[in-house]
Amino acid sequence: MRVLVIEDNVDLRDYLRLALESQEYEVFTARNGQEALGYLNGHPVDVVLTDLFMPEMDGIETISTVRKQFPSVRVVAMSGRPGVDYLSVARELGVACTLRKPFEIDELLAALKNLQP
Repeated sequence: MRVLVIEDNVDLRDYLRLALESQEYEVFTARNGQEALGYLNGHPVDVVLTDLFMPEMDGIETISTVRKQFPSVRVVAMSGRPGVDYLSVARELGVACTLRKPFEIDELLAALKNLQP
């Protein structure tokens, strides 16, 4: 399974990449939604794992664009922002799964396993 991880925090982005690669996922990374959309235009992936709060293009806008331009790509949204439940907004946009940060890597692996054909 090919996974694109979109996360502006470099430490978390690298951790997620290494954790997923250790489970035999093919992983690509992007710092924000704009970078991710540029990547998606030339490289097919099965799943996009995106943070919701990022500079330049946030996760909500990214999810909306991915759902329109790449309808077969499944999206997993993650956020740790307190206050307004932006994960519910992501669910309304049709994401396959949401994860509240901090989450255990096993939660992510279970979510991805459920998305496998």
